[in-house]
Amino acid sequence: MRPTRQRLIRSLFDEYIKMYASRDDRLTAHFSENFSGYTGGGDFLVKDREEWVKITRQDFAQVTGHIRIEMLNLVTQDLSDEVVAATALFHIHLPIPERVLSREAVRLTLVFRRENEDWKIVHGGISVPYYLVREGEVYPIKGLYEHNHELEMMLKERTLALEEANRKLDALNRVSYQVRKYLESRLDEDIDMQTIAQALNQSMRTLGRRLKQEGTTFLQIKDKLRRDVAMQLLIESKKSVEAIAAQIGFTSVTTFHRSFKKWTGTTPLVYQRTRE
Repeated sequence: MRPTRQRLIRSLFDEYIKMYASRDDRLTAHFSENFSGYTGGGDFLVKDREEWVKITRQDFAQVTGHIRIEMLNLVTQDLSDEVVAATALFHIHLPIPERVLSREAVRLTLVFRRENEDWKIVHGGISVPYYLVREGEVYPIKGLYEHNHELEMMLKERTLALEEANRKLDALNRVSYQVRKYLESRLDEDIDMQTIAQALNQSMRTLGRRLKQEGTTFLQIKDKLRRDVAMQLLIESKKSVEAIAAQIGFTSVTTFHRSFKKWTGTTPLVYQRTRE
């Protein structure tokens, strides 16, 4: 191909891209009266200039801001003295936050024919995986926004799930959690701090220091566990107050009454009846 023809085809293509990217309505003046083409999201062929002008203006109205074209490849063809063509591969970056379309490879073919000493576009075909395009759209704007929203919600859910998993992992690593778990199945036994320290392979001094760092003590953990289990049993079981007191390690019902009133401000029986 002669260099002059190469430059001609490239200038015709560059002018089209410049006007298309800037949403310049003067682009419609470059379409031939004898036009044919197809859109990236359509399932029909365009057979006349008026229809293509309508689609182009719909395109410009749907996306009004400047579009950035990231060119990947371009092939030019000098078909005859009167006809030239350009086929391009590029990425389209819309002026909206989206993560789908900008990664798709867009394919565009333009055929120019000289008419009355001027070059007109007689064919335009653009192809891109516009699987999200809906009726009345040229670009899949609604689908892109919905897809981005879905991704954001998925990311948010996974972030929350990760945070929850980290909280649970942190709880499992806390010595106060380990002490509580050890006591849960042994509340009816007279478990002291030394017994738990041995079970956790720690000295009493180390265990006490680590619990203090976590803002608690062995007695506070044991007391809170007894309270939680007592309240649960009073609501969910049909056991007597005496049986519950024994189950959580109280040798005296009177002591249990005193402790329960300190925890809740009321007696076990009153607490149980108000929740029936």
